Amino acid sequence: SFTLCSSAEKKEESAAPEPSTQEQSAAANRNVDVNSPEAIADSLNEKLKDFRYPDGLTRPGFSYKKADVTPGDFSEWSKTNAPVIKEGLGKLPDSYALEITGHTDAIGPEQAEGAKKGNIFYSELRANAVKQALIKQGIPANRIVTKGAGSSEPVSGLDAKDAKNR
Repeated sequence: SFTLCSSAEKKEESAAPEPSTQEQSAAANRNVDVNSPEAIADSLNEKLKDFRYPDGLTRPGFSYKKADVTPGDFSEWSKTNAPVIKEGLGKLPDSYALEITGHTDAIGPEQAEGAKKGNIFYSELRANAVKQALIKQGIPANRIVTKGAGSSEPVSGLDAKDAKNR
């Protein structure tokens, strides 16, 4: 899953571009300056909330214990999604980054146990694989952070044991 987040580091902010009608209405409901980075990030997070790779439709999820980003599949996914990510990051100060969260199904232990690497390991591996694929699409590496959620945060709307969580 994808979200934009702000780092704790404050950097000089540049003038923000004119917000869309959707951005203006989202901010107006909270009495927030529609040109503020927070309002822009809120609007973009609304767009990003349903982004996921694999998308769960054309490809159900990652293979078991794998972080297999396939070039053809990712290329197709990125045609639609990479421009939204690039545009979003372009509207925000450099202190904002895209956060990629890796997930797993609930099979196996959450943490490493003996020879088993654990779901956190595989979810971090998957998030990093997607990060590397996005870097190849022109998203700056310093604007992407990753985290592994393991099976503790299933993809919205899915049962924790569903393989689509991979």
